[in-house]
Amino acid sequence: MLNSLLTDLPYSPQSITPDRNTLTINVLLGVSILGTLLLAVQVFGLTEAQIQQLIRGPHGGNYWLLTSIGALAGHSMSALLTLVAGASLLLFLNRAGVVGNLAAPELLIRALMLLIGFGLFNALGLLSTNDVLFSFAIVGILLVACRRLSARALLLGAIVMGLIFSGKSYWNFTDQKQKYDKYQTVVALEKKYKILEKKAQKDTKTKAKAKTPKLTDEQQEDKSAWEGMVKGRQYDKKQDEAVVKAMRSDYTVTWSHILPNVQQQEASYLYRLGVWDIASLMLLGMALFRWGFFANRLSISQQLGLAVVGLALGEAIYWLSLPAYELQITNFTNYISKSLLPLDRVLLPVERMVSAVGWASLVMVVYRIGLIAWFWRAVGLVGQLGFTNYLLQSLVCSWFFYGYGLGYFGQFRLYQLYFVVAEIWMLQLVFSIVWLRYFRLGPVEWLWLSLITGQWQPIRLSASALTSTPVLS
Repeated sequence: MLNSLLTDLPYSPQSITPDRNTLTINVLLGVSILGTLLLAVQVFGLTEAQIQQLIRGPHGGNYWLLTSIGALAGHSMSALLTLVAGASLLLFLNRAGVVGNLAAPELLIRALMLLIGFGLFNALGLLSTNDVLFSFAIVGILLVACRRLSARALLLGAIVMGLIFSGKSYWNFTDQKQKYDKYQTVVALEKKYKILEKKAQKDTKTKAKAKTPKLTDEQQEDKSAWEGMVKGRQYDKKQDEAVVKAMRSDYTVTWSHILPNVQQQEASYLYRLGVWDIASLMLLGMALFRWGFFANRLSISQQLGLAVVGLALGEAIYWLSLPAYELQITNFTNYISKSLLPLDRVLLPVERMVSAVGWASLVMVVYRIGLIAWFWRAVGLVGQLGFTNYLLQSLVCSWFFYGYGLGYFGQFRLYQLYFVVAEIWMLQLVFSIVWLRYFRLGPVEWLWLSLITGQWQPIRLSASALTSTPVLS
């Protein structure tokens, strides 16, 4: 999204093919923003329990739709968005000159700090529980220090970050196994104590004297911890209905309900796992930028090869991991007791990396050969207004589904949500085309750039610009 600011920031003399990089990244950004809505709409329109019931219940059309969306976009589109975000960091640093007394790195830090505020607004104002702006900004600030690394060093960093994510996921899995083992030990003791108690009751001579042992407080806690973990993953109709009721209520009730989810996503998950996942993909995007991937330095045949290998490997990992993911939902006890590895988590970084590169390569191949060129130009305009369009999705979805708007939360079946997605896509394509006929920047980009530079920036196109640069020529 940083690349949307570059047309109005002064260029650095060290810029490297800025036009080609920016154009390609805009197209990929447009694809990823439109693509992430395929999964985000499920979070906006249905409860988690409703989605999981499709996996627990008979596998009909909605189940296969859910699985197909997961295969095509579940991890891929968010990964592509993160990859492009990483490339945008270096694009910004390569192209931005000096504004006032601030050089490009200082401008980037200021932009990312402001992005934290926009992310909090998206999560706490527009009530989006799947916001990425906050996380991107936090990780981006940390990665500014890597701006001078070579492509190989950046790639190595991406691999290391992915391995840390996999290692921590396996660590969490072993913790759950330990809780299950403790539970099994307590259950065995409980059975033993019950047998002793029955024997004592039958023996009338020792009945008054016998004192059967009882579980200690620690053992009771071990038992309750596991039972609570299992119960929390089971379908609870009353709890599901309470969630639907809260999401169809007024703004304050809905806000109070989603606040714990936002806190968990923006704080707990980001600190424990998310930072490694995001960093791995951002570093990969930075490495690809260094290699000229986004400047089309690869031949079409090379990019096509990357697309085939990346997408094929990503799909193979997805289908290999799917049984483990579904077993967590259908029978969590069996998942913990019988699985050697949490494949769905350990292999996730590899799946996301190769899928992101595969999708980026495929889009770039189709774009470069000129197939449906008018469509890709329109998608590029969506990417040029990427920041605005991302927040627009949150605004439209929260208003459409939540109670302070139209209140359709929990009322649609899964397939019906994608009619809403199609309408939002059409809205964003038309909005982007029309807006950029008259304005230089999107409304959110304009506000962001003004805050970065400390001056209100011009937003309207000049009359000469309107006649000389038609949007979809």
